[in-house]
Amino acid sequence: MKKIILFLILPSLFLVSCTKQIDRPVDVNVDEWMQMHERGTVVYTDGFTGNYIVETSRGYSVIESWGGAMPYDFDNVYASFSSRGIKDIYNRSGNYFTQGRVVDAWLSWSQAMYLLDQLSNN
Repeated sequence: MKKIILFLILPSLFLVSCTKQIDRPVDVNVDEWMQMHERGTVVYTDGFTGNYIVETSRGYSVIESWGGAMPYDFDNVYASFSSRGIKDIYNRSGNYFTQGRVVDAWLSWSQAMYLLDQLSNN
């Protein structure tokens, strides 16, 4: 019985210690950050995977969540959504920074939903 409890407690402590949320990049003025990055609105969040779609002035961007806090629908977010890659994303509605990967940008709604479904299936 003691061995079973030990095998249950140790992995759970390991998993709890592995969580990570980025508070903010070093010495960042949030007002300057918002002026230098694109504004977007989270229009759809996949509650199972944490991936989401952001609407920008140039279309929709699909974001793959890299842990941390998951945004809610209609949150205002700021980042470089027009280029692919790993980005620091500022959530103005929640007042926090997180990281995510811009999978693709400048998409139509149907293209964004299709890509999000493909990410969920992988």
